[in-house]
Amino acid sequence: MNAMKLTHSAPSLKYQAHSDSSGPAWRHPDHVVLEICVEDVEGVRIAAREGADRVELGDNLTASGTTSSIGTIEAAIFAAAEQVEERRALAGPHWTRSSAAAPFGLRVLIRPRGGCFVYDADEGRAMIADVRRIAALAREMSEFTRPQITGGGAFLPPAVELGFVIGALTPDGAVDRGLVRLLMGMAEGAPVTFHRAFDEARDPVEIYGDLGGLGLDYVLTSGGAATAAQGTQVIAGLAGAEGPTVIAAGGIRPDAISALVESTGVREVHMRLAKEGLRPGEPQRTDPAQVRRAVEITRSLPLPTGAEEG
Repeated sequence: MNAMKLTHSAPSLKYQAHSDSSGPAWRHPDHVVLEICVEDVEGVRIAAREGADRVELGDNLTASGTTSSIGTIEAAIFAAAEQVEERRALAGPHWTRSSAAAPFGLRVLIRPRGGCFVYDADEGRAMIADVRRIAALAREMSEFTRPQITGGGAFLPPAVELGFVIGALTPDGAVDRGLVRLLMGMAEGAPVTFHRAFDEARDPVEIYGDLGGLGLDYVLTSGGAATAAQGTQVIAGLAGAEGPTVIAAGGIRPDAISALVESTGVREVHMRLAKEGLRPGEPQRTDPAQVRRAVEITRSLPLPTGAEEG
């Protein structure tokens, strides 16, 4: 992976996640962003190779997902970086001026168990420890996870943009602000998504405002319904509000992306594209053909009118 071994020190995750307000070109995609939910390193590699923008990596997806092992996360960073290096090599020496400059997004799910999203003190400590150790791993792997500095002092985008997917509620359905703040503090400025605990909260509008105030970057939601198709009205309202970027999720299939984007104005979609016929307990292998189809569709769609880039 010599093409990415550049010189000098690398900025922190905080710099990586929060640079200047306009940001580099690779932070302004000209298409609907596609995020794939995967369970293993193979899924990360498939998603990156087939052209998805990022993945959410978690274990035990049939139980709604738990945190992957630190070894799996390390291997996932390597796998994603290898795919990005191949893409940049194909783009040639001027890859920084093309879409090949975009890092591959790797979002790690932080969840100690299945079930509800109300966590006790021990579970909260485990989540905080997971974020802290994964952030430390990202520092160790800065060759792939941090912007690099050329001899001329210019920053080059990282191969992998690592972030976190979190969520915690109080027993009465509000955001567990204390735990979320602690998790955010351990993330070192990396992008953070609030997962579908959002859909079990008491009031989506109130919760959305809270999450913006806490500094979260993204909200993953089906609009409080079982599927995104059933929650389009709420998703549309959130997508038009000022706050965290809304990622539509929940039972979305590739051929439904266009209608969902048109009806909601959402500019990011989250999909689980496992191979058909898998039973609970079996590894949830990602289907390359479905990912490829979803990429083709999202690349063919313009950003919805009024959608902000970045």
